[in-house]
Amino acid sequence: MIGRMKRHLIDPMVIMFGVLIVVGGLIITVGESLLSLFDPDLAQENVGRLELWFALGLALFIILFGGFLATRPQGSLGPLDREVVIGHRPFFDPPLPPVDAAARNGPAGTIEDLAEGYVLYARNGALARVLGLVPGAEEFGRRFSGFIYAQGLHGASDELWIPLEAVMAVYPQSRSAFLAVKGDETEHFGWNRPPASMRRTQQPDPLL
Repeated sequence: MIGRMKRHLIDPMVIMFGVLIVVGGLIITVGESLLSLFDPDLAQENVGRLELWFALGLALFIILFGGFLATRPQGSLGPLDREVVIGHRPFFDPPLPPVDAAARNGPAGTIEDLAEGYVLYARNGALARVLGLVPGAEEFGRRFSGFIYAQGLHGASDELWIPLEAVMAVYPQSRSAFLAVKGDETEHFGWNRPPASMRRTQQPDPLL
């Protein structure tokens, strides 16, 4: 019982307070040294400044609070235990499957060959399945000849609007097309949102 309490309570508290003392000492030592180099009299004047002590106390509190949270068992922190990532694909998901060599079979086609059911491949694997084509529009300050409306595969966004200019090669025989991007760049380029001309929200007046 005593050994368990020492391992789960006393040791973490000793380490936490030890780190607090070391960090606090470093902050005070470095601060005083820098102030002394600039103006020896200034260091003495700043000892009584309440805002500096408040900043030091706040920093130590954050360290103390973070140390306390780190000692809590998994599942006891509620929302703080949730994994937080940017995008729809979990950080530790396995990589996309490699590009099927059969997808490049047959003679190369053109953009006009794209149709519903084609599979779009990014540089690191299958990205989406074509649902249709959308007429061109101005987006991100430039004019695009058209967009591929597609459904994401393997964790990609459910809906994608990919400019036709991103298509690098088309193979009608295998009903596949290759894009000049990586699969994780679609959200960076904003392709997970429809073009401005198709959005239902009110668009700002360009003349204002």
